Amino acid sequence: MKKLNYFLVLFSVFSHLLFSQQKKENTFNKIRKHYENMTIDDEDAMPYVKLYIKEAKSASNHQKLIQGYRDGRQFDYHHKIMYADSAIAVSKKYGTMDDVSKDYLSKGIIYYFYNKKYKLALDQYLKAYQYSKASEDKYHHHKVIYHLGMVKQHLGYYDEALEHFQDCLAFYSLKTNHNVHVNEQFNYKKAYLNSLHQIIVINRYLKNFKKSDSLSLLGYQLTLNDKEFALENSYFLKCIGISKYHQKKYAEAEKDLKRALPVILKRNDFAWASVIHYYLGKIAEAQNDSSEAIRYYCEIDTIFEKQQFILSEVYRSYNFLIEYYKNRDVHKQLYYTNQLLKAESMISKDYSYLSSKLHKDYDRKALIEQKDDLEKAGKREILVAKILIFSGTIVLSFFVLRFIKDRKIKKQYDLLQKRISDGNYIIKDIEEDMITEDIQRKTFLTQEMNLEIKKKLKKFELDKQFLKKGLTEKEVAVKLSTNSHYLSVYINEHKGMNFNKYIAELRINYITNVLNTNNMYLHYTIEALAKECGIASRQNFSNLFYEINGIRPTDYIRNRKKELGLS
Repeated sequence: MKKLNYFLVLFSVFSHLLFSQQKKENTFNKIRKHYENMTIDDEDAMPYVKLYIKEAKSASNHQKLIQGYRDGRQFDYHHKIMYADSAIAVSKKYGTMDDVSKDYLSKGIIYYFYNKKYKLALDQYLKAYQYSKASEDKYHHHKVIYHLGMVKQHLGYYDEALEHFQDCLAFYSLKTNHNVHVNEQFNYKKAYLNSLHQIIVINRYLKNFKKSDSLSLLGYQLTLNDKEFALENSYFLKCIGISKYHQKKYAEAEKDLKRALPVILKRNDFAWASVIHYYLGKIAEAQNDSSEAIRYYCEIDTIFEKQQFILSEVYRSYNFLIEYYKNRDVHKQLYYTNQLLKAESMISKDYSYLSSKLHKDYDRKALIEQKDDLEKAGKREILVAKILIFSGTIVLSFFVLRFIKDRKIKKQYDLLQKRISDGNYIIKDIEEDMITEDIQRKTFLTQEMNLEIKKKLKKFELDKQFLKKGLTEKEVAVKLSTNSHYLSVYINEHKGMNFNKYIAELRINYITNVLNTNNMYLHYTIEALAKECGIASRQNFSNLFYEINGIRPTDYIRNRKKELGLS
């Protein structure tokens, strides 16, 4: 009888505890049902989220508390970082390694997507990566790899980033058709579509237009009329619009871009919004509608001022604004010039930090981890690992230096092309009032002599007599029916240079204009080009081209071919 009484007492206690736990679980589920289907950043969810957090604290339920802070991070647009920090703090104290990794990754996504603070985002991604290395959660592991790929894409390491996104696409595609929970199915499809979008973008950057176009249509069809993936559908529509712009289908491109813009603006993705504004501006330029182009480019400037962020793809819109206001409004011209310099500086600083941080804390660590694994296999494998690390470091350094060098070359190329298009790429005579009198000159040219030499020298230039190889000052003087001393004085005073420099500039200006106007010459060898403009040696030609144009002939030809789409 006593045993029966003890049993009934224990049963009553355990039943009460079980009922109490079930009741609390039902309370959490009931609260969460009020907002679990709301869209991201819908702050109407926050009263219920705060109640959920309050209940979790009251019950000392740490897993529910982590979930509550994550929900706050999802719905409270203005306090995302605060909730992200709270989730990290509780996860580190009471959660698993996976919990910590997920919360660091989510904080990084906030910095990347909402603030475009790439430096801060990368720091969080790398912490997430460290915590996820031993994880069995492959979905989360690929999510970390995806976001590291986003940073590499931003840096311009397109081939490396493409590998990240292709790995993610392959993984997420395996799960999209499996019989899994509806929420899990949604997450896998969203991750698949995001990976597909990034692959499209990179293929466009790499000029693989056929691949980019076919994948854009695929993504668009997969998301058509699906409200859950309206944002992704707009991303694919944006890609289709940009492709149509490059095909010069301006009316269709404008229609697609304008359809994509509202959803992207509603999601507050100002980065892609700025890209759409840029291409709408380019379409307006192509249609000779300067006022519309200015309106769209000013939208980019507004985003830049408000967010302190700009993509390298769009900051060239300032070139149009600067040129438009030249001789129209000096204050606006100066303002947009300063904005362009500020944008270039910001992009350069971002690149320098992110590149070194990524290579030091991710790529290099990955190589070191490979080395550690190989050490266990024996000394021969250690040697291989060291070679891999050394080679990897050299390759990474090479790509960083090559990127910086290519940027400088492209900038110099653009400056040279602008001089040519503006009509400033000629040898101009020094204005008469700028020539200072020198009473101690041994030889004085009369006005009649000046006019005679000027007339004959102009004919010498128009007839391209400077192309003759081995031309001397004395020979030219004879052609002009004067003496070499008078010719030397005239060229020094009126051209601002000596005879050799004058002939060199005529020859380099001639061959540069030929390269810029006749595509056939872009396929000539450097030796042939040197011969064409009367310069004896390849090296001398290359040095003079660089000295006068600020860019090597090989680099100029490469950039010109790229600009024209020639192989």
